[in-house]
Amino acid sequence: MLLISAEDFFKKAKYCTVLSRKEEIESARNMLSGDLSAKERLVESYLPYVASTLKRLPAKHQTLELIYRCYASLEKAVDRFDFLQDSEPFSHRLNWWMRQTITAYLADRDT
Repeated sequence: MLLISAEDFFKKAKYCTVLSRKEEIESARNMLSGDLSAKERLVESYLPYVASTLKRLPAKHQTLELIYRCYASLEKAVDRFDFLQDSEPFSHRLNWWMRQTITAYLADRDT
């Protein structure tokens, strides 16, 4: 994902479609069989969630660097989460990943 500003990210996230649980499972199955567009569909469906998490931060922390870090964490979370077996919703796991990423980013900025 190539972004020029944080506003670009928030605009893109605003128009992403959130998948239903059934669509998530179907995309996860396709992703496991090697379909990269299925992974992309899963990642893009959670961009509004990432955007809402970032909007809770003060404006000075809504930087492109943090957005890219959160996007990388989202991709990593999609790769590691087992949509087919985990009973826990993906959003819970993603929330944990986002908190870890934001905390690490803020710690890196302070040092």
